[in-house]
Amino acid sequence: MMLAKKIQFENSDELTLRQMLDTLSTTNNFYFSYESSLLKLDRPLINNHYSGSIGNLLVQELGNEYEFKELPGYIIIRYAPEKLDLDAEMETQFNRVTVKGYIKNTRTNEGVSQASIYDKNSLVSTLTDENGFFKLKYKKNNASIWLTLSKENYRDTTFLLLPVVNIKAKKDSRTFRYIPGDGTTQEIEESFLGNLFIGFRQRLQGINVGSYFAESPVQMSLVPGVSSKGMFNSQTISNFSLNLIGGYTAGIEGLEVAGIFNINKRDVKSVQVAGIFNLVGGSSQGLQVGGIYNSVYKNVQGLQIGGIYNHVKGNVKGLQIGGIANRVDRVADVQIGGIVNHAQTSRNFQLAGIGNHASESAAFQLSGISNVVSDSVNNQFTSIINRAKVVNGFQFGLVNIAEENDYPIGFLNFIKNGEMNLAYHFDESGFSHLNFRSGGKKTYGILGIAYQHRDVDAPYAFEVGFGFHILTDHKFSLDSEFVALTASDFVSIYNNVQSFRLIAGVKMGNSLRIFAGPSLNFAFLDPGQTDFVGGWNIMEKTTIHGIYRSYGGVTAGLQLIL
Repeated sequence: MMLAKKIQFENSDELTLRQMLDTLSTTNNFYFSYESSLLKLDRPLINNHYSGSIGNLLVQELGNEYEFKELPGYIIIRYAPEKLDLDAEMETQFNRVTVKGYIKNTRTNEGVSQASIYDKNSLVSTLTDENGFFKLKYKKNNASIWLTLSKENYRDTTFLLLPVVNIKAKKDSRTFRYIPGDGTTQEIEESFLGNLFIGFRQRLQGINVGSYFAESPVQMSLVPGVSSKGMFNSQTISNFSLNLIGGYTAGIEGLEVAGIFNINKRDVKSVQVAGIFNLVGGSSQGLQVGGIYNSVYKNVQGLQIGGIYNHVKGNVKGLQIGGIANRVDRVADVQIGGIVNHAQTSRNFQLAGIGNHASESAAFQLSGISNVVSDSVNNQFTSIINRAKVVNGFQFGLVNIAEENDYPIGFLNFIKNGEMNLAYHFDESGFSHLNFRSGGKKTYGILGIAYQHRDVDAPYAFEVGFGFHILTDHKFSLDSEFVALTASDFVSIYNNVQSFRLIAGVKMGNSLRIFAGPSLNFAFLDPGQTDFVGGWNIMEKTTIHGIYRSYGGVTAGLQLIL
């Protein structure tokens, strides 16, 4: 018993109350649990030297207005200046036992309203009315009844009621746990769904009983408060829970199924399924399925499936699947969302129909429209736009934005540590080209227009392409490019040319570069378009569908470095 353990100390260091509590818990391998706002933690100790039990020291330092309880690994300090008294009687009729009476304040002898009274064996419980009156009904079993009284700012008090025919007290075989509070219960009860489904009497039960929870193999509920455990359902951890419409329990270690909703104060382990939503104040471990919505206030380990939306305020270690959206406030392993995913950090993979977002960093993002990371990312793949601060791998998208990215793969790349230039050049076929090149240290995109100076049916062309920096020296450069050019009158003529270019450049000053190099070209021309391209013919084939030609060429021009 830690409260009875003998200690002694000399307060030569002028310890504060906070330091004394921390030292006691550290040296004796237990924890103090208390509400810090009710203790003056920074005041100096009353005792300059002490020899005696821990419990007696706490009484001397804190006074008689506090209650001290001991549970495995904890000493609980409660502010309880008032005491409760019980005035009750038992009635037996057929197979039912009714206990009724009043709970009073021992100092004033007045009834105490909204006090909790419960039996630790059967978990039958209720609250007193405005006069302190209560009534409990049991199935007759000739056993002794242990009634515990709880109320905020009152000392917990337990009374033994003996049956008429059997005065032997039955040993309490039910297991109780103490789980320190962390504020999530209040968050759940004050949330929109909590306000909608959790009643006032259940909230008072939680305030009165606090962090004490009972274990039960099975519980059944119609709605919160109408269950096999009555109002004590919210203080019960069960192995199997069946909620026909919905239930509010302390936690699950097994299986929980609900027609509409499950609400849990603390952890859920193994399997939880609800037709509409699951709301968990602790962590979810195993499988969680919500027809529309899942919300977990701490962590998820396993698989979470929401028909529309999942929200986890802690970490997700496993897989999160949302029909529309997933949100993780901290670190997520894998997210798959029909429309959007969000995480502070995406550790492995995000897949979304429209967009992915990570507030800090991500590993691999794959989406239909956009990927956004506020800091670093390994790889991003989308059809429209990627944005990140630092890219360790590649970005693939129409538009790529980053401060550092060696391998952007897109037509428009705005890379701070890369290069953008505007180029004007001629080729062997009589085309003049105006191109915008943008990219990183290794790859870049090409977007431009071209005009054929010879007399052809479709002189205007549009071209796109990709390039790779083979050599990047301060003075000299060597690049390879693949460019696709399309010229059309948008009626009947469609000419296409694909070109592989090897371009050498020489930088002149800080903003200009002259370049030239050979090219290998493949043309797919409409019938009759023999004069559309020039160059050195390698192979040509004419069919009823068009002209297929491969030829060599050269290109040369000037780049303005932006």
